[in-house]
Amino acid sequence: MKAKVILMLILIGIFILFVVQNIEIVNIHFLFFSFPISLVLLLFIILAVGIIVGMMLPGI
Repeated sequence: MKAKVILMLILIGIFILFVVQNIEIVNIHFLFFSFPISLVLLLFIILAVGIIVGMMLPGI
């Protein structure tokens, strides 16, 4: 269990370093809509969705 926690902390650290280096504004195109959003916010949203899906489907 301890190794899993250490690995998770390392991955979170790498993710935070990646996010801090990518702070520009990007345009998101979805269906007929286009809107600007911070890449930091977009990355955190994608991470949150991934964590939620991972918690809902632990056997996969």
